[in-house]
Amino acid sequence: MKLDKTVFALHKCIRERYLQYLEGFSLEQLAVIPEGFRNNLLWNISHAIVTQQLYCYYNSGLPMYVSEDFIAAYRKGTVPDGHIPTQEEVDTLKKLLISTQEQMEEDYQKGIFTTYTDYLTGLNYPLRCVEDAIYFNNTHEGMHLGLVIAIKYLI
Repeated sequence: MKLDKTVFALHKCIRERYLQYLEGFSLEQLAVIPEGFRNNLLWNISHAIVTQQLYCYYNSGLPMYVSEDFIAAYRKGTVPDGHIPTQEEVDTLKKLLISTQEQMEEDYQKGIFTTYTDYLTGLNYPLRCVEDAIYFNNTHEGMHLGLVIAIKYLI
């Protein structure tokens, strides 16, 4: 199955919304964990980037475009470490939101995704090829966008 441009257009739309939230809050607000939540705005947005890299690149046996430290800090099962981000960290995150979205579309069009290791998501949805991963990634990022929107009202 070959993906059409709409799946990438949706991903870009989600990433642009994340950018709006990064630009709309202070560094301190990005680190607030509201009562009843496990994570903050910064973590949810960073986690979206990490998960896309794991779903699409790692499971395809390809190098990822983010550091191992970044992955270790924001992968599934992690929680914020309590630090308030610097402006430099936020600026880097903004660049990653755009660059990893654009790079995935470009890499897909180039046909670099040739193998895939099956993966069962936390929703028990199986990913059997990169196309499954790209589609499901939009769902995953949409769920975290919902959390970002909820947190926004509580900080």
